[in-house]
Parts: sequence; C-alpha cells; structure tokens
Amino acid sequence: MAIINIGILAHVDAGKTSLTERILYETGVITAVGSVDKGTTQTDTMELERARGITITSAVVSFQLNQLTVNLIDTPGHPDFIAEVARSLRVLDGVVVVVSAVEGVQAQTRRLVRAVRVANLPLLLFVNKIDRPGARGEELIAEIRRTLKLRLLAMNVPIGIGVPTVAVATHDRRDPLWREEAIDLLAETDERVIAEFDRTGGNPGAAFLAAALRTQIAASAIVPVFFGSAITGVGVPQLLAGVEQWLPVAAAATDAPASGTVFKITRRPSGEKIVYIRLFTGSVAVRQRVLLRRRNVFGEVEQVAERLTGIDRFTPGTPAAAMAVSAGNIVALHGLRAARIGDTIGDTIGPAETSPRQIAPAFPAPALESVVRPVDPGLVTPMRAALEQLAEQDPLISLRQRNQEGEVSLRLYGDVQKEVMTETLAREYGIAVTFGPSRTIHIERPAGTSEHAEIIYATSNPFYATVGFRIEPAEAESGIRYLRELGALPPAFYRAIEETVYETFAQGLHGWDVTDGIVTLTHAGFSSVLSTAADFRKLTPLVLMQALRRAGTQVYEPVEALDLDIPEETFGAVCGALVNARATVRNTFRDGASQRIICEIPTAELRSLEHQLPGLTHGDGDWIASFAGYVPVTGDAPTRARVGPNPLNRAHYLAEVARV
Repeated sequence: MAIINIGILAHVDAGKTSLTERILYETGVITAVGSVDKGTTQTDTMELERARGITITSAVVSFQLNQLTVNLIDTPGHPDFIAEVARSLRVLDGVVVVVSAVEGVQAQTRRLVRAVRVANLPLLLFVNKIDRPGARGEELIAEIRRTLKLRLLAMNVPIGIGVPTVAVATHDRRDPLWREEAIDLLAETDERVIAEFDRTGGNPGAAFLAAALRTQIAASAIVPVFFGSAITGVGVPQLLAGVEQWLPVAAAATDAPASGTVFKITRRPSGEKIVYIRLFTGSVAVRQRVLLRRRNVFGEVEQVAERLTGIDRFTPGTPAAAMAVSAGNIVALHGLRAARIGDTIGDTIGPAETSPRQIAPAFPAPALESVVRPVDPGLVTPMRAALEQLAEQDPLISLRQRNQEGEVSLRLYGDVQKEVMTETLAREYGIAVTFGPSRTIHIERPAGTSEHAEIIYATSNPFYATVGFRIEPAEAESGIRYLRELGALPPAFYRAIEETVYETFAQGLHGWDVTDGIVTLTHAGFSSVLSTAADFRKLTPLVLMQALRRAGTQVYEPVEALDLDIPEETFGAVCGALVNARATVRNTFRDGASQRIICEIPTAELRSLEHQLPGLTHGDGDWIASFAGYVPVTGDAPTRARVGPNPLNRAHYLAEVARV
C-alpha cells in the first residue's frame, strides 16, 4: 500500500490543529471533532498544550485515503518552536500550508513557505476560515501571489464567502476558463505544454494536463489552492482529494539497505526513550541491531550499534506494535538509548546516500540566552538533569555549564518558550524555576595573528607536555579550522589537544564563542614515561587563550534582515522607530498601495520593534525577519560571565585544575 508523509504548517491561530481534527473526523479516525479551546484535540496531547491551546511539539497521526496511507505531522505555529518545524520538514513528502482567509499572509506564514521552498517540498494551500466575517477570496489570492511569490491554481471556489453558510464548488476541469488558466500556468515553465497546445489546436487532453500538473506540483512549481473551513468541514473533502491526487507518494526502496533519520525524541513517564524516525530505504525489524551514525565536531563519523526492542507503527486511531516496517514509514522505535535528533540509521551517513528530503532548511539557532535557577537552590543538580533530558528533545536549547553560583543558561527563541520551559519543569519534574532576563548571544572572531607555546620541563609549566599554537583570522562563517604541523605525539595526545581546542573556544576573551579562525598546532612534545592525555588537556587552554589574548578578538552581534510592508502614510513613523532601533535601511520602494522597507536590524532590538509596529502601522503592517549574519559591536564590547576554570587567570586556573 502506498504511503505519503505530509505536514500541516501555519502561523499561530490560522487553524492548523483544527484542520487536523477535521481531517481525522472526515477520514473516520475519530467520531467527534476536538476543540483547541476546550483542550480536546488528538494531536495536542501534552497537558501543557491543552492548557495553553497551542501546539508545542510535533505530533504524528495516521489515516487512510482509499488505498493511500497518510502519516500527518501537526507542527507548532508559534515562532518560538520553529525548531520542531525544521526537524519535521526533513522527513516529509509534502506540505499543507494553512492561511486564514481573514488575517491572510502573516509573518510566520512567510517564514514557513520559504522553508518549504528551500526544502524543495511540494505544497498545497488551504485557505481556512472562509465562514468568518471579513474572509477574502480573490483579493487574498492576489495577496498570496504578491507576498509569497507562489504560482497558484485554485481548485475550488467559495460561494457566499464570509458567512456561516458558505459553500465551495470544485472547479470543473472541463471549464474553458479553468483550463485556460491551468494551461497558461503550466506553459510558463514547460515547453512540452506549448507543443501539445499547438499539436492539438489549443485543446490538450485532460490526461495530459493532469500529468503535467502533477509533475509541476511535485516540483513545487505550482501550488494548488483549496478554500474551506476547518470548523464546519466545508472544503476539507476537496483538500483530501487533492492530497491523494496531486502529492507524490513516498518512494518504496525496500530492497536497498536500511536508512532513516531521527527527527523527534520523547520520553515516557517511566523514563523510556522513544525515538521517531522516517525510514527512507530498506526495512527494520524488532530484535535487529541497527547502526546510529552521526558526525562529531571534527567531521568524523561516529556510530553506535543498538538492538531494537520494539516498533510502533502509526495506524488510524492509535499506534500499533509491529514486528517490522519498510521504507516510507514514520515509526516510533524502542531500545535506542544512545539516539540523538539528527542521527541517521543504517550503514551510510549524509544526504548523498539517502533522501534529499533529509536536508533541513537553515533555521538559525536561538539568538537569545537566559539564566535559569531553581527556586530551591538544593535542586540545582536535579534541575540540570531535567534540562539535559529536555535538551535531548530539542538540541538547539544548548545548555551551558554551571558557573560558581550554580546557574545554568539556555539558548531560547523567545519568552513563550521560556514560559513553556518553566511550566514543563514544574509539571513534569516538580522543580520550580525562575528565568533571568534574555540577552542576545554574541560571537568573537580573532582580530589578528599571534603565537604562544609552553615547553615541557620549563619552570612555569607544571604539566608534562609541550604545546604551541598559532591563531589567525579566517573568513566569516567558516567556523574554527584546526591544523597541525609536523610532530610525533601518540594519537591519544593529538586527540586530547584537538578536542580541548574546540571546548576552550566556547568562551573567548569576552566570554562568547570564538569562531572564524585558524588554529595551528606549532609545537608538540611529551615524555614517554611521564606524559598523559590529561597533561595536554590541562595545558592546551592556557596556551590557546594566551595566543588569543595576544591576537585579540572582535565581538560581533547578530543582525536580522527585516522586510516591512506598511501603509504609505505610516512611513515616517516607522522610519523613526527603525532609526531608534539602530536599523540600517537598505532600500525603500512603493509596492502597490503599500510602502516596502528593506533594512538590517540588530537582533537585540527586533523584539521591541515588533511590539511597536502594530500601533505604528495601525494594524495594517506586515513584516518578516530572517537571520542575516553578524556585524561588529561598536563601543564597549558586551561580556558574558565565564564558567569553569578560567585560563585567562593563570593562578586561578592552575588552582582549579589541580583539584581534578
């Protein structure tokens, strides 16, 4: 039986989860439609999701469309949980994007559509809430074409839009007007359509048009549009027919070796780890040993072999235990205790050997950081253990080690994620915590070139090791490149040095991650009798940071590319706010009845500006921000408190490491 894995994406409150509920009802999976407001939906299963009325984690449900099995992933709509969306896109065959007929295209809509296009996934558009006052039809289609740059083809049309009794009519593919629009759209990118049009005297056959349309939809060149209402069910059957007819099914490469991607990890109340994977090729079975593979910071492939103790396959209603599953399926696996999100399963690693769908769009890591403290200081250790489990489910939150005050800091996307984390720790772990103010995460880059070395047996060097480094600046976005000149250390010593270089550069001269530099090991020596790997691990930070101190660093802050679409009469007020927010305007131009402003703004100023924009634009403004890199900080460089032994303070560092 054919399988397709689809996701539903939308801006928060566009009706994404309500549409999921209606789909499950229409396909017979549930007998009554759940309500987001009442906390009775199928996919918002966390107590916190039901209480807040938002989707926080992606959820998988399954249903049947005739002979087609559909696995559907309901994803979060709030931008603070964009990482869940990114991971889901890696395992999908197609996407349904929901747009409210009332609110239209919103900031998160743009981000999501752009991510879908980067992932090269076919998509269908569902215009929801056509039963609400203020709902728009043709006007909204024009807005979507303009703002999202999509080539749209309407598959149905609303009748009596904006009232509870609204209905939809499916476009008759024999209708000359619809055929003309479809042919024109297809011909824009397919010369075969033009040739067939000429050959048939302007009357290509229905089968030819359907095949050409299916090809362009699969290539994400054309986007079918369906109008409807998730609450009333109007238009949902046409959307389901579109999923069945137009989206490409999963490839069934069952004869190939097993390969898959881990995209989600949860834990049961008992603590058991449940690992969600999309199987792209081959098959896996209970009691089979599988390889978990990943690349470490050095680019090397690491692998762990573990035995599957159970498989849950998604079926209409509830997941069911299975002894084996094959390519195309999304399943939950038991027994993979070492699994991490992003791991591949099988004998190969990397997108070249598996599916192109595994390539995720480049959502940036969170740009904000906040210190979290337990209300009861005696719960620091249990709190950290709980946060490590939560970081396992969302690797981008990136815990930092405790400092001397017992504080732990997390990377987060925003205040809503912070509130959810607070409630999760209280509900699931019984630990009350408080978060400090969020601050923007900066980076440091080497400002010059310098060297430093410390020699074994020297009076000032208490370690049985010789280590020397040269540090040089490198091009932006290149990361840290580690090199070594000739030497004859045992491999374990070389490995200890290299690992410690990366660990040490997590905190530069100002406490931020050091990146975009070349580190060359220039000196290396040891005693065959006395030296241990620990000597190299302890000496490396002292030498490296002394070389970095001599080279100096420049602190950089993250910036966003901000694209605003505002009423013309609000242009002056918005520009004033942009200047106050340290934004740099790159371009302004008229776009229809609106004014467009393209600018660059520090990430630290963005949230405050976003709170002002609705008032400044009288509620009619639209904008989208995307990470645009880093710019040097002017004035005094911000610093971040260091954690652990400080190699910039030699006496303090030596005293601390002597305890280990």
